[in-house]
Amino acid sequence: MKNGNKSETQNIIFGRNPVKEALRANRVSKVFVSGAFSDKEINLLFEEKKPYIKVVSSGELDSKSSGGIHQGIVAEIKPYEYSDFDEILRRSRKVEIPIIVILDGINDTHNLGAILRSCDVFNVTGVLIPKHNQVPLNATVAKSSAGAINYVPVAQIGSINQTIQRLKDNGFWIVSTDGSATIDYSKLTYDFPVALVIGSEGKGVSQLVIKNSDYVVKIPQYGHVNSLNASVAAGILLSRIRS
Repeated sequence: MKNGNKSETQNIIFGRNPVKEALRANRVSKVFVSGAFSDKEINLLFEEKKPYIKVVSSGELDSKSSGGIHQGIVAEIKPYEYSDFDEILRRSRKVEIPIIVILDGINDTHNLGAILRSCDVFNVTGVLIPKHNQVPLNATVAKSSAGAINYVPVAQIGSINQTIQRLKDNGFWIVSTDGSATIDYSKLTYDFPVALVIGSEGKGVSQLVIKNSDYVVKIPQYGHVNSLNASVAAGILLSRIRS
């Protein structure tokens, strides 16, 4: 029974913007709304997509969203499907300067969602995540991404270092981040296909990945806290690469 509840929770999103984007992407199977719910854009999507809709009490919405801010709407979504690495490579060939992001052990769902949001903003071709020791795509990630999960291709990979070699064979230069690096991220000219590696807050990018990188850069820090949230670092780096 506990496993069933956990699975159900992982397939639930809530709030107007996440549900709206999921509807647009045809990812919604059921919608639960309060009797007073009204949103012109979402109502138009209801007419177009025709999901199963059920009016429920505010208490039931609170329960389905685990007490989160649901804004009168909760949706049950289809499981997220991963893209194919080869397809991401094919997509990259259509972009003048493609960016692929590799995540090295991100285990916080909110971080992954926020990274996907930045990837959408800066037109990243795709995101690669390890099959193990990495948070998967789920409803919490979808909520944190504000809908970006529906637009950024994500592929699961085995060995990061083997993947790096394939990327190099396809013309990508590997850029990793490390606090001990000597290159300021803002001083590098990103005029080549970039594979950007983002590590976890706790361990950062693994040493073997750093060894296999073409460039290792750092974001200068001037405050008292000696680390940046992974999603914040990703946003800073992607902004510079795209500038």
